[in-house]
Amino acid sequence: MISVDTAIKIVEDTIRPLPVITIPFENALGFCLAQDVYSDIDMPPFDRSAMDGYAVIAEDTTPAPVELTVIEDIAAGHMPAKTISRGQASKIMTGAAVPKGADAVVKFEETEDLSANSRVKILRSIDRGRNISSRGEDMQVGQTVLRKNMLIRPQEIGILATVGKSHVEVFAAPTIGIISTGDELVNVGMKPSAAQIRNSNGYSLAAQSRSMRTDVELLGIVKDTKEEISNMMCRGFRKDILILSGGVSMGEYDLVGDVMKDLNTQIYFEKVALRPGKPVIFGKKDKTFIFALPGNPVASFVTFELFIYPAIRKMMGFPNIHRTTVKASLEMEILVKRKRREYRPALLRMHNNAWLVSPVEWHGSADLLATTMANCLLIVREDAEKLMAGDLVDVISLD
Repeated sequence: MISVDTAIKIVEDTIRPLPVITIPFENALGFCLAQDVYSDIDMPPFDRSAMDGYAVIAEDTTPAPVELTVIEDIAAGHMPAKTISRGQASKIMTGAAVPKGADAVVKFEETEDLSANSRVKILRSIDRGRNISSRGEDMQVGQTVLRKNMLIRPQEIGILATVGKSHVEVFAAPTIGIISTGDELVNVGMKPSAAQIRNSNGYSLAAQSRSMRTDVELLGIVKDTKEEISNMMCRGFRKDILILSGGVSMGEYDLVGDVMKDLNTQIYFEKVALRPGKPVIFGKKDKTFIFALPGNPVASFVTFELFIYPAIRKMMGFPNIHRTTVKASLEMEILVKRKRREYRPALLRMHNNAWLVSPVEWHGSADLLATTMANCLLIVREDAEKLMAGDLVDVISLD
């Protein structure tokens, strides 16, 4: 049995990024950028009005009030046709190009409309450059606007559109197959008998995977026989990652580890000193990485977050592959039961600019309902004797 830190490092060192693909930019949300992106334009492309108002020569507004002659109306999307001279102004809308000669924009609220005489009264003097966005102040031609290994969020999609990057290079997302094992499992649409449960793990694991933009296939439920497990695993070897839940403990019907060895799988580890989730197996068959997780739902959930989440992130090219960990002050005493690292469902909140955390009521690794009341995993380290209210602990944010 190895430590959690050793197991995580094995995963980190074994996984490699997937090949780069080119996709339409509007489909790139959630992917990792595989190239630097450069601007092909200045933005703004001209000196741009930041207000609805009047383009003026600032010197003409001192002393105020002063009347100026309005020579033109300039709407956004139209270039000015006239140059501003002393004693003149142009009515201008937000986003429109500032006319030559003007060096400031007075907002409407600081003017009085005298349009009957084609004039405007400026009620307050203004400084040169006020309410004008200079050409290229946001970005310039040739500037690197997005860098390789960035997460593509909605704002990055907007920048790709701004610079005309209709297709973009990203690291591919892995394909994932999920197998649920166990004679006790039935499909979601069936009413379980007294000895059965519905297959919740398959769908929880699929949801965890899909939230990361992966391509997931639920391969189905297999009975606790070597033949069925082996046949279904062979189907899963078409995937980049194959996840199994159940069948990895030490019971008579826990056959997944034996099947993996029968299939000549390279095994990197098969027991980790953590709770919940000690019987977890990580291996590789040809190009497919295999994660065999415990059947208890919370153990399955936790081991996904610890091992599969960073594996997917690394495959997708991200430099930061783990979830955010913060220090939080414990709100209640915790009794330490075992000398294995524990990951407890907990509620993290901000109070007076400090993180506070408290465990949710949890009945063990089968109690998936408890995780619906949690937004983090509270880490109880293996060397902890007792944790008191007020102690600082590490917390993995799940939001």
